[in-house]
Amino acid sequence: MTTFYDEWLAVGDRIQEEFKCSPVIARDRDIPWVETVQDAKVKLMLSNELGFPTMGGAVLKAEIPVGWHTGRHSHGEESIFILKGKGFTIIDNKRFDWREGTALQIPYRAVHQHVNLGDEPAQYLSVMCFPLEAFVRLARLEQFEKCGPNTPSLLNIPSHGSQYLEKDRRVSIHMDEAPSGLDPAETIPGNTNQHYFRRYLIIPSNGFKAKSVAIARMFEEPAGYHTGRHKHLEAVLYALEGTGVSEVHGHEVTWEPGDVLHVPPAMFEHEHFNNSNNSYKLLQIKFGMRAWFTDIWPEGYTSQRIYDKAGNPIISGRISN
Repeated sequence: MTTFYDEWLAVGDRIQEEFKCSPVIARDRDIPWVETVQDAKVKLMLSNELGFPTMGGAVLKAEIPVGWHTGRHSHGEESIFILKGKGFTIIDNKRFDWREGTALQIPYRAVHQHVNLGDEPAQYLSVMCFPLEAFVRLARLEQFEKCGPNTPSLLNIPSHGSQYLEKDRRVSIHMDEAPSGLDPAETIPGNTNQHYFRRYLIIPSNGFKAKSVAIARMFEEPAGYHTGRHKHLEAVLYALEGTGVSEVHGHEVTWEPGDVLHVPPAMFEHEHFNNSNNSYKLLQIKFGMRAWFTDIWPEGYTSQRIYDKAGNPIISGRISN
């Protein structure tokens, strides 16, 4: 007779087989827009229900028509990046202005709403841990208002005049204000010398208190360059600009602007290449479960640098062949 323990013994191998067969790219051009009470146009790009073996995260992309606002709602922690347009977000009755390249961090269960002030549709990337919250029975999504045309009362809300919701909780940062160089926290050999250039967005040293999810960094590789080669738990990258090729666990995939790259939490080796004539930019999306499990078992889950046959670390640099 098969028991629960026999099933448990088989789980590890089953998960590894699922990793080998799982998709790596969510292609923006293939995913249709839908309409919800929250967004006039939105698409779910990455989630377990779409076949991606995530650690409980979800990636969405939404568009706000000219002269419109999104719905007003609350849920778990959310990280947002403005892809196009200008406007503002109301968080707990405080207005925070944004433009293309602004990253926003919505605190857990904070009531919020987005407003388009520009003369073109505004687009934003949204990342959440709603599937994880549902798994642990803590998910709660409350809708207070539907999306629709802007009203005078909404447009007359004055700007908060700060990027902080409270004196010690930052909720927004603009890309052109984000620090670059090496973050003092980036001391693990598996993460150093990984990219040609990076900017730091929603990270603790910038005043953010993200716990479960964050659009943490922007990586840039010039034409003819590759990243370092390493392995770790789950990686999620959004292609912001340019095109590239990623090699994940021996398989090559191409991507273009708007696509989402998913490296499953399998400690798969991966590396990214820019074979084009222009630079590319990627947004790094981090989910807290990766850091949590790394702390539990650092010898197994910490980022690890990969070495070539001569014993040299494969770090970022020019593509040699």
